[in-house]
Amino acid sequence: MRKRGSSQVKKDSLRRLQERYDKLWSAAIGKIRTGKIESDRVLAGGLIDRRRGLTLIARPSAGVREKVAAFLRELRRLEPDQYYYARADLHLTILSLFNATTAHKRFLAHTEKYLAAVNSALQKAGPMRIEFAGVTASPGAIMIQGFPDTEALNDLRDKLRQQLHIRGLTQGLDVRYRLETAHMTVARFRAPLRDSKHFAAVLACSRRRPFGSMTIKSLSLVTNDWYMTHQTLETLSRYRLLFPHSTLRIPN
Repeated sequence: MRKRGSSQVKKDSLRRLQERYDKLWSAAIGKIRTGKIESDRVLAGGLIDRRRGLTLIARPSAGVREKVAAFLRELRRLEPDQYYYARADLHLTILSLFNATTAHKRFLAHTEKYLAAVNSALQKAGPMRIEFAGVTASPGAIMIQGFPDTEALNDLRDKLRQQLHIRGLTQGLDVRYRLETAHMTVARFRAPLRDSKHFAAVLACSRRRPFGSMTIKSLSLVTNDWYMTHQTLETLSRYRLLFPHSTLRIPN
């Protein structure tokens, strides 16, 4: 049996990823169009977010941030009552080691074990290229679609899960869903839409909008609230991805 070429494997992977984004879109856009959105309880109530999580993240490049910020300015003019991520808060989640929760102290008591797991998983991690193109949504949020150039991102996630499992640190892992996409959440609903039909139409026009590409050369392990706001975020460790040389942990 002849093996599939790498280009075909890549095409199949991108097709499956687009199918996931399309499924999200199909399940959400009708609700957005009719105003049946899911408002974030904390944002809607103006509450202080006391949830904290531990997350390995990458920051988008300056070019990607600028294109996303321009898109969010357009949305804000239409629906100013919603929550739009600040430039400093934009991020790509590599993996949430545990999801943000009010019961975070019991997880953070094992911070050194989490650090050891990340250090081990990143030993042979190299730079990863991501293309950001198009918009998808859920009933509660707007997301930018990300498309990795190779399987390196999900391979890294699997290594992280394996290292967490070895150390008995899987209790808070993949609680909501198993992360396999490369999206960036950029807006959340917190109030009724002023003109839901028009807003949905604008989103539909952005389904294939280009947001640029980036090569991830560094990662950060951070403690964070649910929205990754920079005011509450604390960086525990930074890493430069240098494979085939050893990954370098940067002192804070």
